[in-house]
Amino acid sequence: MEIFELILLMLSAVFLSNVLSRFLPSIAVPLIQVLLGIILAIPLGDHTMDINPELFLLLFMAPILFNDGARTDKKSLWKNRKAILSLSIGLVFVTVGVLGAFIHYLIPAIPFAAAFALAAALAPTDAVAVGALAEKVRMPHKIMHILEGESLINDASGLVSFQFAVLALVTGTFSFMSAGTSFLLLSLGGIALGVVLSLLKIMLMRGLRQLGIENMTSFMLMEILLPFLIFMVAENIGVNGILAVVSGGMVHSFSYKRINPEMAQLNLLSKNTWSVIIFSLNGLVFVLLGTQLPQIMTAIWEDTGIHKSMLFLYIFGITFLLLALRFLWILFFRNYEENAHADLVSRLKNTFLYTVAGVRGTITLVSALSLPFVLGQGNAFPERDLLVFIAAGVIITTLLLANFTLPLFAAKKDVVVADHTTAIELLRDVVGQLQRYKTDENEVEMNNVLKMYNGRIFSLMEHKEVSATEKELRRLTQEWQLENTRRLVFERKIDTGVGLSLMMRLGKRLYVQTRAEKYRARMRYRQLLSHSIRDFRIVPLSFEERRKERAKLQTENNQFVVQKLNELDKNEFNPEVVSLYLMNFERALGYGKNKKETDNEKLQTTIDLASQIERETIQHYFEKGTITRKEMKVYRDNLLAIEASFQLEF
Repeated sequence: MEIFELILLMLSAVFLSNVLSRFLPSIAVPLIQVLLGIILAIPLGDHTMDINPELFLLLFMAPILFNDGARTDKKSLWKNRKAILSLSIGLVFVTVGVLGAFIHYLIPAIPFAAAFALAAALAPTDAVAVGALAEKVRMPHKIMHILEGESLINDASGLVSFQFAVLALVTGTFSFMSAGTSFLLLSLGGIALGVVLSLLKIMLMRGLRQLGIENMTSFMLMEILLPFLIFMVAENIGVNGILAVVSGGMVHSFSYKRINPEMAQLNLLSKNTWSVIIFSLNGLVFVLLGTQLPQIMTAIWEDTGIHKSMLFLYIFGITFLLLALRFLWILFFRNYEENAHADLVSRLKNTFLYTVAGVRGTITLVSALSLPFVLGQGNAFPERDLLVFIAAGVIITTLLLANFTLPLFAAKKDVVVADHTTAIELLRDVVGQLQRYKTDENEVEMNNVLKMYNGRIFSLMEHKEVSATEKELRRLTQEWQLENTRRLVFERKIDTGVGLSLMMRLGKRLYVQTRAEKYRARMRYRQLLSHSIRDFRIVPLSFEERRKERAKLQTENNQFVVQKLNELDKNEFNPEVVSLYLMNFERALGYGKNKKETDNEKLQTTIDLASQIERETIQHYFEKGTITRKEMKVYRDNLLAIEASFQLEF
């Protein structure tokens, strides 16, 4: 029960970090998550979560790397293959060798194998973290593509190096020849296994579809379980599970290449589901680190063999060498450049962007937290807390460095004020065309579709504009009801007592809203007396008679309001708000009450009609130059997403 409660608290912290990032845009989300984890650790005390290292890799690495492989841009990966392989394999192995030796030299208490394990954990970059930072600056597309491709491949190469280093740490033996041979065989075996299992999953789904089984929930569950299955099978047969899930994710993405309604629905569901899973897992890693830091700090502080004053110098020294190696590697291997003859200033600027943008994140954290607690001889691993602390310090340092230096070397993104005027105009055009198809037979279904379009228009409008129109219409409808009630009373078409009671209530509401003097109670009494109300005879009514009079008065008022709403100038008032009020008063009158309930088949036909009209309207707006080709694509993509979401409901 305690573990479950802790997981809920950590997930709440992940959610809170996303909210706080909107108010603290200058602070990277991972930093906020670490801070929330530290705050969460204070009331928890000793109730922290200790996860088995192997289980940690399975729970976090398998789905994260599978999703990275599935969503990576294959064309950009192939186009920039030289730069990506140079950074993700060559630089990783150089970093592990040089940085590992430096860490052991800097802190002799850390064994060689442990130093190389820490270097392997620090080698991979994190495209998710730099992607969050790149939202603030205009990063060149080529740089972003290379960074994303590098992150995908070096996640695998870094983790494989880490696993070999941990194996050497646990067993106490290591051979470069056997390690190199094992690396090649295990890597090729892992890649092959991931490809085979993903292909089997695709064939299984295709076979189920041929049998007439089209269950989105089951297919999505199968997709979520796939990375865990691949990783577990790979580890059990002795091949590399990391490369297996990466290759499995890449092959899995090809299953969505076929364009048909069923695959479009599943693709939309898959993207939305994985976005939640990956955001939660990435956030949980940083929050979990925050919960571990107080305990790690306490253990380090109580360790008499560690120089406390040197801890931060260790972190800065390791970070400096890590980034210096990256800077020199990129500077001398210039295959990332568009123009091989670029001037020195441009070269240095791009090199610095590549260097600083290579921040460390989730992969480094997961690797550090998966370090073993006990070595092969059954002895405790006393330097584990120190290694985790250094890894966390390097992550935070690279995040802070990128956060504050990227804007100096990359142009800031222009703040675009959302202008949805054209989109609103287009949707109103669609609504106008749909109104022409409205008949008595499809009135109920058409009203549902029109309400949907009004909701889309509301979402694009400024809240203040909608609120002001709604407030004005509320006042007008009450004034119309007051005017009509007064007329009915003076013409003696309604019982005087029932009419006066409603007039007093409406007048009170209007005075609260407008503070107009004419609606004050004494003014209302004066108005009534001026119309010779003394000649009226108030006859006591029975309960049933009073109920009928009230129903009659309400019907008369609703009809009068509907008439007035139809007479309103559509240019003066927001047509969507007017339409909403009109439908509400028509519903109160009982329009459509005698009709049968919504027919799903008719509703789907109406939705198809609306989609076709909207698609034609988008094309028309493009042809007359109102929208650009890029805007047309965005509008069409939005329409496809909406159509897919409706397909999921029917």
